Amino acid sequence: MNASKYTSVPRSSHRHSPAALRLILPVLALLISVAAAIADTPRKITPVTPRAPGAPAPAQADPNARPTTLREDHDAQGNVIFIDTVTGMEWIDTTINNKPTGMIYPKYYTITAGVNIWDPVMRILGQDYGIGEVWGEFSFYNRYNPVVAVGLGQASLTPDGKNYTYRSPMAPYFKLGANYNILYNSNPRYQVHVGLRYGFTPFSYSVPDATLGPGYWDETEQISIPSQKSTAGYLELVAGLRVDIAKGFSLGWDVIYHTILHESNAAYGKPIYIPGYGKRGTTFSGSFSLSYTFALPHKSDPPEQPDTQPLQ
Repeated sequence: MNASKYTSVPRSSHRHSPAALRLILPVLALLISVAAAIADTPRKITPVTPRAPGAPAPAQADPNARPTTLREDHDAQGNVIFIDTVTGMEWIDTTINNKPTGMIYPKYYTITAGVNIWDPVMRILGQDYGIGEVWGEFSFYNRYNPVVAVGLGQASLTPDGKNYTYRSPMAPYFKLGANYNILYNSNPRYQVHVGLRYGFTPFSYSVPDATLGPGYWDETEQISIPSQKSTAGYLELVAGLRVDIAKGFSLGWDVIYHTILHESNAAYGKPIYIPGYGKRGTTFSGSFSLSYTFALPHKSDPPEQPDTQPLQ
């Protein structure tokens, strides 16, 4: 075979040309220098002071901590209530499965004595009947509060447009009933109550100087109604509140709806004024009392709650 008939093809070579080597070697040298510099750079170590033996561990932030603007309270059913002191919003803590809460205050809790100064104040303002009243209240569980009251009534009034004066000398009256404190498991220094009273009074009245006329001939006649003895019983429905103003001293306000239940027969007409009730024909009255509360001794105090402390 003639070798000259074939073209010689050069074999592939893996060796780099001198020009390529001149480019690669400086790059490798640069990378090696950078790596060596990084390896020689000293590491920065933050020193840690060891805790002394027996020293407490540093305080950790509580992830469940309550915001400082929240205040915890309890309602009359014993539910936990959160109150935002900034916005005033409040809501019940539904994460707690509350069991029905009984009454947290002792059975025999307090005795309160008070004076109703409504009539004296109203007489200063022009009212022409009434004298005053004192009352006492016994508290069971800070919830059920029987009440007894004793007062004096008197009247000397001339009806508008009339020409006579109705007189009723000083006479006693008595009231017996009870209040129900709606906030019985809350702070006892604040009370919102509704109540019921039965009042009774024996009294007398007269009209000594009535003038009749003038008649057909323009004549007038003077008559008088002698003293009449009478009794009356009436019912009162009460709604009010009481607020502690100093240690043991409170102010109380009541709105009273009243109605006459029974009274004696009257030969000369029904009395205009009834002690403890007021003028006939009025539906509403009021009371304004200053009182002092005595804490009774008991074995244990109720469980402490925010803003719910026993009277001392």
